[in-house]
Amino acid sequence: MIRELVKGAVLKIDRDDLEALLERAEAIRVEDTTLSGWIRILSLEGHPLVQEETPDRDVLVRKLASVDEANQLVDRRLADYERMWDGCGCKIDYFAPTIDE
Repeated sequence: MIRELVKGAVLKIDRDDLEALLERAEAIRVEDTTLSGWIRILSLEGHPLVQEETPDRDVLVRKLASVDEANQLVDRRLADYERMWDGCGCKIDYFAPTIDE
């Protein structure tokens, strides 16, 4: 999986692969989005990953440069979900290649 992930690229995985990933990786941060499943910061072979789900229940994984960058992405997602609860009508582009897009 690590070889398939390029910094910022998003990899869609199936639920079986998610279970295997969760068994192998160290969980650094786990948050329930309440709108779109769980979002997690994981460490796999020393690589920081963010695993999240889309509203359609697709499981996505992306490799980031650092745990700090991963935390920024998770904080941004949680803020986006909070605004969605407030009815902002905003959408998340889960496949954007970087957290700045």
